[in-house]
Amino acid sequence: MSTYDKVSDLEFFLKIVEAGSLTRAAILMESSLPSMSRRLSQLEQRLGVKLIDRNARRFKLTEKGQYFLEQTQQIVLLIENMENTLQSEQDFLTGKLRIGSLNQFGKQHLAGWITEFAEQYPYLKIELLLSDSRVDLMEQELDFSFQIEVPLEADYFSLPIIRGQKIYCASPEYFQKFGKPENPHHLTDHQCLCLIRNRHTFNDWPFMDSGKNTVIKVTPHLTSNSSEIIHKWALDGMGIAYKLNWDIREDLASGTLIECLDKFNPLHKNLYMVYLRNNYTQPKFRYFIDFIMKKIKIKD
Repeated sequence: MSTYDKVSDLEFFLKIVEAGSLTRAAILMESSLPSMSRRLSQLEQRLGVKLIDRNARRFKLTEKGQYFLEQTQQIVLLIENMENTLQSEQDFLTGKLRIGSLNQFGKQHLAGWITEFAEQYPYLKIELLLSDSRVDLMEQELDFSFQIEVPLEADYFSLPIIRGQKIYCASPEYFQKFGKPENPHHLTDHQCLCLIRNRHTFNDWPFMDSGKNTVIKVTPHLTSNSSEIIHKWALDGMGIAYKLNWDIREDLASGTLIECLDKFNPLHKNLYMVYLRNNYTQPKFRYFIDFIMKKIKIKD
């Protein structure tokens, strides 16, 4: 068995322990439960000891398994420290970055930036995962997430990279056909395009009316879990959308989308780059953060 395979087994064992069960580990590693169980059995056979008591009601390490875990953690930490030392001495990044992003921002901007970053550091493996659903960095094993929510946990750092707002908008053709709503209450007479996230339809649209915060519950004409689809429907004249301004900046400038109800919409939304605070000590994370901040500065 090669040294590489042995190190791979160590990382595999750590992920199982961190997940807390074989079932959850299989989901996180996108594998099947029989495959995970078979690989664990092969590891135990090679070592000649039982590492995990799988007959207990709760996932439990054996005494040998606890010792193996402690030694494995030290070995993996030693490898990471060695890589960090090498990477701090030269622009040679290795390992992997898993990056999550809102769908439209990821396609319009982030994918191209990652291409440029990957060309600078060809030995670094990068995964880009796009979703308009709320994400959990720990659960999805993400190193970075580009999102509009700010995590409440102290372990996370949220770096604002774009300051903006959400805008009510539609195409000129739509307004020519149905007219512009003069106040938020007129939305009940309009076709509204609503986003779905985690089975929740965002049809409670916020406004500022007479100095007070108010929410208008609109009746969705069309709904989708893709912000890109909502964008396309708005361009096609299918209704009024509630869009992040950095996604439609060019459309507003060209006039293919027109803002409405701006006097009632003082609410702001920022785009954040979220990551674990402790990760900043590693060169690959620090380099990526610095790179993104330079791209944002150039864009602005």
